[in-house]
Amino acid sequence: MNESVRIAEQIKKMLPGVKHGTLRFWGVWFGRPHDDIHKLMDCDAKDDVLTMRFNQDEVLTVWSPKKLRLDASKFQVRDAKRVRWEWFSYGSLKIEENRFFYDFIKTRMRVVGNTNVNRLQPEMRPSRWLPAVEIL
Repeated sequence: MNESVRIAEQIKKMLPGVKHGTLRFWGVWFGRPHDDIHKLMDCDAKDDVLTMRFNQDEVLTVWSPKKLRLDASKFQVRDAKRVRWEWFSYGSLKIEENRFFYDFIKTRMRVVGNTNVNRLQPEMRPSRWLPAVEIL
């Protein structure tokens, strides 16, 4: 059993009691700190890729996740090769033209962030020393 399958099993055992909150990826907030509340609804894993689904049809995909810290007050994936957060523009139709993403890839030296957000450009300054995924 690989790490992502183990992590998916741990998360499923905690559902629906997994911490709700604002997401942060290698230190980059999704939105303003503590502004949005995201609730994890389901997860699964295949081929060392962890896929998590949230309450507003958001999807968080984590490649090669490592070191899960999980209880009622903490959700953290310490490390990963890649993290991708996808969501539909809130308040808009859930169609492909309204699907946005943050995509982070960890290299040997740093984490590179990318997005297709076409309005207020988010500040993408990830730090490889911070957790790959956190719910705060």
